[in-house]
Parts: sequence; structure tokens; C-alpha cells
Amino acid sequence: MSPRTRRTILRVGVFIALEAALTLFFLFTRPQDGFIISLPFLGETWDFLRPGALFLLFLPPILILMPTLSDLSVIQKTLMFLFRYSLFTLIVLALARPTTRGEIRRVALVFLVDTSASVGEKQISESRKVVKKLLEQRQRSTAKVRLVTFNSRPSSVYVPGKSTVSPPLRLDEQKKIYETDIASAIRLGMSLVPPGHSSRMVLVSDGLETRGNAMSLAAELKRAKIPLYYHFPLAPAKPEVFITDFILPPKVSVKQPFELTASVVSNVDTEVELFLYQGESPEEMYKNALEFYKKVTLKPGENIVTFKAQVNDLGMQAFQLKMVPKDPAKDTLTKNNQSWAVLMAKDKPRVLYVEGNTAQGRYFASALKTADIEVVERPPWGFPASLTQMKRYSCIIQSDVSVRHVSAGKMAALTQYVRGGGCYIMVGGENSFGSGGYYQTPIEKLLPVRFDLEKNRRQPKVAMVLVIDRSGSMSGTKMRLAKEAAAMTARLMGARDMIGVVAFDHRAQTVVDLTYASNRSRVESLIRKIEASGGTDIVAGLDTANHLLCDANAKVKHIILLSDGQSGRDRLEDVLQESRQCNITISVIGIGSDVDKGMLELIKERGQGRSYYTTDPHDLPRLFTKEASKVARPPLVDQPVRAKVVKNAGFLRGIDMTKAPFLLGYVPTKAKKNAEVLLVSDLYGEPLLARWNVGAGRAIAFTSDVKPRWARFWIESWSGGFQKFWAGLLRDSMRIQKLEDYTMRVKRLDRQVSVFVDAVGDNSSWRNLFESTLTVQQFGAQGHKNISLSQTAPGRYESTFALPGHGTYLLSSKHYCSPKMAAKAGVACPGPLCPCSSKRLVGEAFASVNYSYAREVKLVQPPGKKCMESPQVCPGLMLLQNLAAQSGGGELNAKGYAKLFDRGDRVEEVFHERWKLLLWPLLLLFILDILVRRVRIFGFSATLEEE
Repeated sequence: MSPRTRRTILRVGVFIALEAALTLFFLFTRPQDGFIISLPFLGETWDFLRPGALFLLFLPPILILMPTLSDLSVIQKTLMFLFRYSLFTLIVLALARPTTRGEIRRVALVFLVDTSASVGEKQISESRKVVKKLLEQRQRSTAKVRLVTFNSRPSSVYVPGKSTVSPPLRLDEQKKIYETDIASAIRLGMSLVPPGHSSRMVLVSDGLETRGNAMSLAAELKRAKIPLYYHFPLAPAKPEVFITDFILPPKVSVKQPFELTASVVSNVDTEVELFLYQGESPEEMYKNALEFYKKVTLKPGENIVTFKAQVNDLGMQAFQLKMVPKDPAKDTLTKNNQSWAVLMAKDKPRVLYVEGNTAQGRYFASALKTADIEVVERPPWGFPASLTQMKRYSCIIQSDVSVRHVSAGKMAALTQYVRGGGCYIMVGGENSFGSGGYYQTPIEKLLPVRFDLEKNRRQPKVAMVLVIDRSGSMSGTKMRLAKEAAAMTARLMGARDMIGVVAFDHRAQTVVDLTYASNRSRVESLIRKIEASGGTDIVAGLDTANHLLCDANAKVKHIILLSDGQSGRDRLEDVLQESRQCNITISVIGIGSDVDKGMLELIKERGQGRSYYTTDPHDLPRLFTKEASKVARPPLVDQPVRAKVVKNAGFLRGIDMTKAPFLLGYVPTKAKKNAEVLLVSDLYGEPLLARWNVGAGRAIAFTSDVKPRWARFWIESWSGGFQKFWAGLLRDSMRIQKLEDYTMRVKRLDRQVSVFVDAVGDNSSWRNLFESTLTVQQFGAQGHKNISLSQTAPGRYESTFALPGHGTYLLSSKHYCSPKMAAKAGVACPGPLCPCSSKRLVGEAFASVNYSYAREVKLVQPPGKKCMESPQVCPGLMLLQNLAAQSGGGELNAKGYAKLFDRGDRVEEVFHERWKLLLWPLLLLFILDILVRRVRIFGFSATLEEE
């Protein structure tokens, strides 16, 4: 390597190192806050916001000291360096973020117009005039205008460029929205302000805010330099009377009088009539027995009215107060003339006894009454229809009640009742457990025993054929549920039983040949392939079923026929005769209103079976399994058995079960895993009494009965034993419901509800580390919502939530001793702070909250003129005045319209980025740089010419 080459490499290395050092200095060092470099240029002051980049300008001059291998002339080399250095300089200047300062006087105006129901049509008309005047004033300026209308939520309304016509402000459906959210409207208005504009905001509203907090935005408006001006549309004189509060005690005792308090507000002198109703649901309200009617003279302001009342049933009780003004002209709104409230009535435990055979229910009821247990007796159709009705009872006993009296909705409510701490007992009978049609229902899941016993040697072999109508009228839901019912029937039958399926329209088809029910998967797969089409020929379906069953090796041969329509009767007598000769019985299920009941009844009578009719396709699975249970399920055990104790529960310790007489029968079942079996049959070892806990409650199965059919000797010959047995079982089962009563307080602001529960135990100590749940149930509606309560202080549990809509709500909280919650706090269980080893319900609290109508309906202001004279009596006007004052605005009056568009002295300083101005000269220099490097202009270098 020559010395010249080494010198060149050294110089290039020094240059690269110096450039790298300056670059790192520029990237990783920052000047002090606010440090900028200002230079005058073209009559303006240019500020470089990133002056560190200017240090890079010292690098290119170093290049002059380095030799070059170019053969261009010195003049051209000098031009090339100048162009390249100028190009580099423009890039560095752009990196330094050059800006210039300027002043703008552009104006933007945002209208916020209240369209809620509290703003009357005259006020809306006045608002439209205000908007129109402002749009006309805009014609003389270049201001930009934005329009927002709002009630429960804001929405932006398009305003044409130079239009002076006010767009529609309120649609018809908005006239019924009793909600006002000024804060959301302000936020939307601020987001619509174009950047670089001097902005003002005009709020046209009555100020009756029901959502949000507009005052919290006043400081934000001031920081953004957006003064708010308000226009308060004058409301005409509106006489108004309304109920503000309707207060009940949270808990009362049954048949104990108490007082209700109502607050009635009026802005005029007038007379009203008040009517008090009570009941279990909105559809079942009746007159309050103690005080139903009162005539009251109201004075302006708040008027307190009291009523005496009492409740006669346990559980949730509702009260409705209605008000009728004597002079309707003195009441503008009728929506606020009624109010609801609910309370919880509690008393000593009561038992509901629902008996299928009402004529024989007196034996059991009498035994409980003798043991000083209050009993309410009901027939099968009196089974409680809702959770609210069930909560009136400490225990529900169901005896010999068929599934047709217990709908799916009732079963769901019963499950919820037990999980919430209730007690449920199913007592045996020919209409109980599996023989009552409860196979694969929520009640079977609830009870501690299974209904699908395997066949044993004492039970006959069954061959069954399901004959299903697949005509066109069975399409859709009917067909789907019919196939589901057929599949459930196959699952219900024992493995040694046989099943077949025939489907018919205008002809019959064998879907499943007679096969063992143990082939359930194949049977269900074939059933699912049935499709609806064609006409209806019942006789063809029965004839095909006869051919399948006639030669079957089974003691019981049975057909279940399902149809929804009419059919010809040709050959019907012959087919039924053939069924009798083959010992085949036939039961029928008719669905729909067009079914030929006459024909189906004839088939049932000749076939010695049973008949079922329904118009609801969802009943089909239940009817199929009920009928199949009677035929294919294990029959009732109708022979004497003794109750054998296998586990000595607390209530049995004082009863000598060895002296208990025979029971004459029971319904065979099988205990589920984890069930607590107390008594079994000494004959087959099957459960007679089993129980388990479900959630906070208890479910019990007693498979014999409480009537003379099976319990005759227990009732007649067991001296006091029958009464002692059942009284002990009930008291032991209801013991888990003896809960501590806690205090619940409720605060509501519009839809937002805050709940506070103070958990103080019977010994006046705080209850801590609970797992607490709040249940919110709307009066008169199905369903409920569960919300977790959080502990915020010793014994204090809180939650905040939003109500889904207008109505009256019962709030009930459950508080559980929870080792899980204790473990999170590092507390051992059981111990002084956590006395339980597993989750256990300890206490409860009740309250109600009423949201009958929107808060805006309550916010009644005096007429507009009176508000202007005395703003302190008008909360809406006070809000607007304070909001405007704190944001830097004021009231919009006739002289202020032009001022809103006046640029005046309001000047906004803005910064303009100028790096884009450098792009065009930079592009020009780039082209010139390429030109002088690529084109020889002034000949060769003088050094080369000498050589």
C-alpha cells in the first residue's frame, strides 16, 4: 500500500469518526427545555425547534481538506461542492424543524340543542328560531358551524354550507325520551371544533340534567378557550303535581300493621285523590285492606301522606300508589302520578304441601299441624308459578303430582329457589319421580336419586314401537321435538327392552326395525334422519307397527302413536282387531287444534292405552317419556317393606325405626353419587329417604307416600311416629335457612344504583370475609341478575350498577362464609374469623328500589318568567349560568348574536411548520448536483493537463 493511499484512508476514517460523533451528539443529547434558535428570514422570524441538528453543518467543510481523484476542473469542483453543501444544508435545516409564528382570526361555532321530553314544543320552536338567527348571522362571516342535538345521548346534525334554514331538531320518537345528558353533548361538541379556530359554544336547554356532570367540564372548556353561551327557552306556566318518594319498611311481619309514607310535590294549590293497591304481580293488584283511599289538599311544595297497611302472605309484596288530581288542568304530566314499592314479608316458617290426590291430603297436613308447623295445602294446579311465590315458603313438599302440572318455567324457578336456600321434598306416588314423567327434567337433576333404573328379574320385558306422523304439517319445530322425544324414549328403556320406530305420511316406512334398546346410538341416529312431507295415513302406520310387534318375544307389547291431523279410517277396525289378537296396547298423543280426537280416542279405547293432547310442541318430550315410563320403566313396588336405617341423621336419633310399621310400597329409584341415603327398603335395598344440599338449600326424595295407599300403617298404627318423623325431617331440613338479617341501604341517581349492606351478626359483631352476591329482580318480570358485592370496610359490602329500565326492583343479598375469600386474606378456616370449613350461607338482606319514571319528570321548574326573576328556584337555569360563567361565556341575548361571529380582539397564535418550503429548492439543487457531477463543463483538471 502506497503512502498516498494510507493518507487517504486515514483522512476518510477521521471524517467518518467525526461525522459519527456529531450524529450521536445530535441524536442522544437534548437542549434545555424551551431552548430554540430564532433567525430572521424573508421578513419573518424562523424558530428552529430542534437546533441540535444545525451542528451537522460543520461536517461538509472538512471535505475541502481531502484530496480528490476527479479529473474535473477546479471551477467545476467548486460548483459541485457548493451545490452538494447547499443540498446538505437544506436537509439539515429541515431536520431542525423550522417554524414561523402567525395569528389567526378564524371562528367556529358549535350549537348544542336540548330535544328531551322536558323541553316543550313551544321551547323547541324557540330553539329553532335561535338556530335560524345564528345561521343568518353566519352569512356575513366565514365562520364554520356545527350542530349537535341531544337527549339521553348526543348526535351530530348536518348543516349545509350557507343554509339559513334550521334543520329538524327533534323527531317524533324523541318526544318521549325523558333523559338529558348535557355533558355528553359538550364532549361531542368539543370534538367537532376544527383545529386552528377561535371557537364558541352555544347551549340551548332547560338545564334539567339527568345524566352525567356538565359542571365537571367547565374547567376543560376554559383550558380549551371555548367559552359557552347559553339560551334558556322560556317555558310556559306548567302546573304540576307528582309523587317523588314512596317509602316502605324493608321488612315486615305477616298480619302486623305498618305505615307507608308518600311524598307528593305540587307547585300549585290543588286537591288530589290517592289510591293504594297491593298484590303479588302487576296483573294481580287489589285494594289495600286497611286504608285504600285518601283525599288530600296539597300546598305548593312537598306534602307528606301516610297510609296504614298489612300483608297476609310471606315473601315479596308490592304496593302501588295512584294519584288522580281533582282538577286535571292543574297537572301537566300524568306519567309521574303513580309510584311502586316492594317489601319482604317474613314470619315463622311455612310449608307448602302440593298433593295430587287432594281427597287424601288431610292425613299428612293434619300430622304437621299437630306438630305446630304451619301448612298451606294446594291441589296439583296450584304449584307455585314463580320464584317470588316460592320464596314465601320455607319448604315445598310435592306429593303424587304429575309433570303436566309442573311446567319447564316452574322447574327452573324451583331449582333457583332451592339453590337460594329453599327446601324441596318430592314424595312418592304413581305420579312421582320417573312414573310421573320427570325423567331427564330439571327436577331429576335437582333430586338426589336417579329415575333410570336398570331392569331386574321382577320386571317384564317390553317391546315398544313409536309410530310418528311425518306429514308436511309436522315440519319445523314439531318434527324436531318429535324426534327428540323419540330419542329420549329410547334412552329411557332398559337394555333388555326392544324398540322400533315407524314413520308415516301417505304411506308407512320402518325407520328402526325392532331392536334392543341397548343399541341406543344406532336408534337415535336413524331417528334423526326422519323428514316431514306428504299426507297422513294413521292406519298404514299402525299396520306396520303390528307386523313388527306381533311375533316379538316380549311380555308387554306397546305402540305410542303421534299425529297432528286427520286421516281416513279404511281398514282401521281390522288393524285394531289384529292388535288385540297380538296383545298389543296402543296409546295416542295428539298435537295441534286440527287433530282428529274422535279417531284417536277410538284407537286408545280399542288399544286399551292412554291419550294425551297438547297444542304446544314443546310438550312432546315430556308426554312421550311419561307414557314410556308407565310402560317400560320399572313398575311401582306394591308390596310390604320395612324402612332400614343406613345412616343415623340427627332427627332420627329420637325415633326408634325398628318399631316403624311396614310401608306398603314405593317408587324404585337409585341414589346418585354424593347423595346422603338415610333409609332404604329391606327388600331390594333401594332408597326410601335420600337427601343432599343444592347450593344453599336442600333437596329430599322420599320414595314412599304420605297417604293410606302405602303409608297406611305409619299413619294409623305407629303411635306418634308418623308425625314425629315428618316434623323432625322438616325442622332439620329447614334449619339451614335460619339466617342472620342484615341491613341494606340503597341510593339511586337516575339509573345508577349504589347498594350498601352492613353485616352485623346476632352478637353485634362485624361479619367479614364473606362471599356476597346481590340479586336484582324486577317486579312482575321473569329472570334476574346477580351482582358481586365487594367488602370496603369492616362488615360493609357495596356495589354500584345500572338498572336496565323503568320499574320496581327487589334487591336481595346472600352472604356466605367462604374459606376461599378467607384464604385470599391469609386467614385460616375454621377459626375465629372464618368459622366454616366449606362455603355456607350465613345471612341475607332485602331492600327495594323504584324507578317508575325518569328523573327528568321529577325536575319540574316554575314558569320561565319566574325563573328569570328568581334563578335560585330553577335548578336548570342555575346550572346553565354557572357553566357559562366558569367557562368564560355568558347568556346569549339579542345583542350577542353578531358578537359570536365577531373576530374582535380574540387572536390565536399558531405555529406553521416550514420544512415543506425547503423541498422545492432541495429538489432543484439535487438536479444541479447531478448535472455538475455527470457533465464536463470547464474542461480537465490543470494538474492532469500538465502531466
